[in-house]
Formats: sequence, structure tokens, C-alpha cells
Amino acid sequence: MRYNKILLLNPPYSGSRARVVFSTGLAYIAQTLSSAGFEYDLLDMSLGYSYGHLKRRIEYFRPDLLGVSMMSYRYKETYRILAGAKRDFPHIDIVVGNAHVSLLREEVLNSCEYIDFAVVLEGEGAIIDLCKGQAIESIKGLIFRRNGAVVYNGDRPLMQNLNTLPFPKYEKFELERSVNKAVNTLPIVSSRGCPFECSYCLVDRVVGRNYRVRSPEHIMDELAYWYEKGYRRFNFGDDNFTLIKERVYRLCELIRKSPMRDLKLSCDNGIRADVVDRDLLKYMRESGFYRFAIGVESGNNSVLRNLKKKEDIETIKKVIRDALDLGYGVVLFFVVGAPGETRSELEDSFNIALNYPIDIAHFSNIVPYPHTELFKWVQKHGRFLKAPSDYLNDCPVLDNDPVFETPDMPLKERHKALRRAFAIMRKSIRRSSEKKLAHLGILGKIIAFIYASRFIQDLVIRRKIFSKTLYQISDWCFFLQKKEDRKACID
Repeated sequence: MRYNKILLLNPPYSGSRARVVFSTGLAYIAQTLSSAGFEYDLLDMSLGYSYGHLKRRIEYFRPDLLGVSMMSYRYKETYRILAGAKRDFPHIDIVVGNAHVSLLREEVLNSCEYIDFAVVLEGEGAIIDLCKGQAIESIKGLIFRRNGAVVYNGDRPLMQNLNTLPFPKYEKFELERSVNKAVNTLPIVSSRGCPFECSYCLVDRVVGRNYRVRSPEHIMDELAYWYEKGYRRFNFGDDNFTLIKERVYRLCELIRKSPMRDLKLSCDNGIRADVVDRDLLKYMRESGFYRFAIGVESGNNSVLRNLKKKEDIETIKKVIRDALDLGYGVVLFFVVGAPGETRSELEDSFNIALNYPIDIAHFSNIVPYPHTELFKWVQKHGRFLKAPSDYLNDCPVLDNDPVFETPDMPLKERHKALRRAFAIMRKSIRRSSEKKLAHLGILGKIIAFIYASRFIQDLVIRRKIFSKTLYQISDWCFFLQKKEDRKACID
């Protein structure tokens, strides 16, 4: 064996709005290592751990390989952590994977001297080959150093049968700190890949264009495992959960026939409106699905064509209406300032967000990720306002700080558009919060008003301790609501 003890690391990603930055990909790596008989440990720094905690964990566990899951967001922060680990423990090799590596590939090792290996696309097979001691030059999907040069062995064939992978059991994760069973959803990933070609999206480069799925029966095994442990709320984090309708129908059929009751299922990562219809939504609703998000991106067909969404706003609106009519909670995602989008066309997005009784309308400052078509357009036309190395390490998605401009929406106009977009998003947050806190009466309205204010929302994004406190308050409010619901049932 080349490596016997592996410490897996999820970086902190300071500035993230999320309660924790849950890494299902890292969980799959952990389960694969465990199934192959390797000894591993894990530290999730998104739970608030510092470099000092990492240092003590290394001293205690004494690994010979540090495996790191990396997103491009705040990547310099992760590089600094790796620099410290290499300085204090030079004998430990470091391998990184996930979206940042698949996006930038050799550039990652060229820009960070402390990384020994990197794994492109799916990492389960490459990490096992690396740890077992297979010849470095023969491991597909691996980037390494040789005589001072960075070498890539080429893409590893994508896994076609996802049923062969053991599903994550989060044995070394502090799951009780990440997921409140009564409130939060546990993530389930039932497919990989995306066949679509949206100009702003990097999914094809980081997980592949080829769409592959787990069988409904395999998914049921995972649901049943967690159901036995008391979990009832699950989120399908797929990029295209409903792409194959027959698979979704079969899964819903199996759920109905199973002894599992009171399941709360969602698709919070977003679904495409053109791959569902009312009949499917109805069947899903009757099988435990209660919420999903739609990547609308724009309320205008001309902008959708520019983004290469390959769907139209009429179809999207119909699905929104059908979902609301069926009792779903609906979340919508929009981007602001795509090439070719004018301020008047952006108003079409605002109207959808304001005129439908949805849960939340998320508006994002559109960000060009390297190697996407959007990035190439901005680069070709010389429209960058900030360097990628800067905006990928800030919070540009939710900041009124555009990273590029267009002839149709120059900088000054973009600032105005983003101010309006974020105001509408806060309004939807307030409206949704009022609905959830209705059982608290006037107190609920006050809490919702304060929570949705610009000042508080900025704090949620930028101050982890503050967001953690708010999530605790939210859990408390949810607990009170459930208590009232139980009392009403008894009465």
C-alpha cells in the first residue's frame, strides 16, 4: 500500500451563507475508502474548526495522506490551509479533488506548490488506485508532479453503473451538528452528469456531460437506511433529478409501497421545468415531495436563448402554476446581467418573482466561471471589471459588486439592477418567513421583518457566528410550530 491512513478535509469556506457546506462528494470518497478497508478520519472545517484543530487532528491521527475536497469559491483560503499543513507536516502528501480541480486541472498544481496530487472528475476510483500503490503514471484522472513539471494522465472514464458505489453513511462526519433531523434535509445524490449546455454552467466540466443514474431500488436502500436511524427529511441534490420521468415514477411507486411514512422530500438544487409535467408533479406530491426549486434564470425568452437554456418562459410559468396549485413550496433561481440582457428584460424576471406566491426568489450576480462559454464571451469582449482570482475569493454572487459589464447593462446600470433584485429577494424571504412563522402571530411578523432586512441578510452572509445563531432561532421557531401542530391534533 502507498497510503494506509487518510485524513479527509472539508475546508471552511468562510463567508458562505449555508449552515454548513455539506460535501456529499467527500462522503462518497469516505465510504469508498471504508469499503476498500482503508483507515480514514475526517474533519469538516465548515463546522467552525480552525487550522489549530486541523493540526491537532493530524498529530493525533497521524495520516500519511491528506485528502481535500475543494470548490473554487474561496480557494485561496484553502491554499493557505494546505501551506500550513505542508509546513508543519512535510512528510504528509496532499491530494485535492472536487469542482476546483476538475475546472482548472493542471493550473491548480501550478498555482499551489503544496499540493502533490489532484483528481479530476469522479474521484472514487483514482483515490483507491493511488492509495493501493498503482503506478502513478498509469492512474487515469490523476495530476501529479514529475521532475518539476505538472503531468496529467488524462480523463478517467466516467462510471456508468452508479449502483456499484456504496452510498454515504457519514460515519466520521459530525452529522448531528450538520443536520437537525426535525428541521434539515439529508442530501441524497441519485444521478451524475448534465446533457445540457447552458452558457454560464460548469457542471459538464466538473461532473461530465454524460447523464448517469442510480436505480430506484438502490435509492430506496439509502432512504431505508436513514429512515431506520430516524431521518424523515431528504433533499435530492441532483442537477437533473427528473430528467428520466420513468425513473421518478418508479421511485415514487416504491416509496408508496414501502413501510416508510411521513417522508418529506425536496429537490432544492433545482429542476428543469421542461422535464416535468402536472401528472408527474402530482404523483411526486402524493409520494412525499413537498418542495423544489426551478432554475428559471430569466423571465425573458430572448435572454434564455442567449444563456442557451433550451426552454421557454411559458413552459416555466406553467410548471410554477401547476406546482403551486398542487401545494408545493416553490423556490426560483434567477441571474442578473447576462450578456444581451437589458434592464427592461430583467423586469420580466422581477414580475415573476413578485406575482407568484412562491417561497423565495433567489437573485444572483451572475459570475463567469473559467472555461465556461460565459467566461469566454466576457474575456473576448474585454468586459471584466475584476480578475477571476479576485472575484472567486469574494462573495460576488450575493454582492452588489459586478465582476463584468455589457453594452446592454453597463456598470452603473448593473448596480441599480442588483439593488432592485436583492430588494425583491429580501421581500420574498420576508413573505416566506411570515408564512412559516404565522403560528407566532405578530411576533412572527416582527421576526420575519427583522430577518429579511438588508442589515441582517448581510450579516448572515459575512458573519458565521451570526448565521449560526439565526439558524438556532429558526430551529426553535420550527419546534414551537410542530408543538402547536401536535397539540391541535390532540385537541
